[in-house]
Amino acid sequence: MTTRVPLRLSIVNDYEIVVAGLNGMLAPYAERVQVVEVAAGTTGGRGADLVLFDSFARPVNTRIRMEEIARPGTPVVVYTWDTRPEIRQRAVAWGAAACISKTVSAAELVDVLEAVRRGSAYGVLPVGTQSRRGRGTGRTWPGQLVGLTEREAEVVALIAAGHSNAEIAEMLHVSINSVKTYIRSAYRKAGVTRRSQAVLWAIDHGFGGDLVRHRGADVPDAVPSRVR
Repeated sequence: MTTRVPLRLSIVNDYEIVVAGLNGMLAPYAERVQVVEVAAGTTGGRGADLVLFDSFARPVNTRIRMEEIARPGTPVVVYTWDTRPEIRQRAVAWGAAACISKTVSAAELVDVLEAVRRGSAYGVLPVGTQSRRGRGTGRTWPGQLVGLTEREAEVVALIAAGHSNAEIAEMLHVSINSVKTYIRSAYRKAGVTRRSQAVLWAIDHGFGGDLVRHRGADVPDAVPSRVR
């Protein structure tokens, strides 16, 4: 009988809570996937077969270099809730081995990671059985306890990092009106009305990733009646 060798996985994201959530999500599958590294705010891939890059608050775009995510020679799998075909195409063009939807269950995620290691799932972006993002998957993200959706949390993280609404729309590939809708909803749940308040709230509620430390300097207030 052949003994299965666990896939050695590095999990990369700027936010410790996101990395810890993914690690916990995969824990029941330790005989198949061995998490050998959790890299919050650092380059991953040391001793790993694959790097799983959770794109929370760091969507794949030309501003991110592959060497910021993984050491040379280590395949990168992008983990994203955005299931549009162009997202997969963009990720693969960027250099990722595959792009996996966050709608998959933990078991499906493990299946796909193993398929990527075998080389039989290049570019795959499966839509799994979990129809509601974040429910039943064991994932966590900053702001979840006060009711922020993962997308709202991403927007708050990017605000805290000093990005304008226009930059956020470009990075997330959504309309400026969608960004404003996310901001209004997030502000209501967080109990804030101005951008500077949102930044302080974010820092106090786990949005302490490298993006905040690197870019969260002077952030202008938004007037209460508008979302800038």
